[in-house]
Amino acid sequence: LLQAMEINYDYVNKRVSAVGSVQVYHRGSTLEADRVIYDEATKRLHAEGNVRLTDDRGQITYGELMNLSDDFRDGFVDSLRLDGADQTRIAATRADRTGGGFSVFQSGVYTACGPCKDDPRKPPLWQVKAARIIHDSGEKMIYFENAQLEFFGQPVAYFPFFSTPDPTVKRKTGFLYPYGLYDSKYGFGAQVPYYWAIAPDYDVTFTPRIM
Repeated sequence: LLQAMEINYDYVNKRVSAVGSVQVYHRGSTLEADRVIYDEATKRLHAEGNVRLTDDRGQITYGELMNLSDDFRDGFVDSLRLDGADQTRIAATRADRTGGGFSVFQSGVYTACGPCKDDPRKPPLWQVKAARIIHDSGEKMIYFENAQLEFFGQPVAYFPFFSTPDPTVKRKTGFLYPYGLYDSKYGFGAQVPYYWAIAPDYDVTFTPRIM
């Protein structure tokens, strides 16, 4: 379903052009933009201007330009910002999606911290910057290449490569999200919990504190 203020059909090139408050609905996903061009020959959608894609899981992707297949499974996005339904956020200069579940974010930033209420422009409590962030929704894993961990905008650790389950995974052995702390006696520090899923019915969490 396509809705817009103006829709034009080019019979020669077999293209549909929609302009003004464009909305495209497909199997629970919604694409919104200022302008959308659909090429029937290539079965591609080109959207530009305040582009917003909401998928059937509630995940919202923002960008200035998106080029997608007509089923929204494959494509690329320039100047991307992605807001997950679980409050995770990813920003990147470009993202490519293939197979409907494999996404690669170039020069990406990943965090699960919300923006500062007093000043949203401030760096979050923690974030990971990476040359590439790869999300495999089939494995439910996120991979980071040439990454650095930052607290309050300051780098504290560098990792050539590491991986983590995506936020939809509720129970898996590994490190949990770190968080900062302050104590009048010991000063600033960070806690990095390690979760061990020993069995389906019990587990244990160790939390080293770095001062």
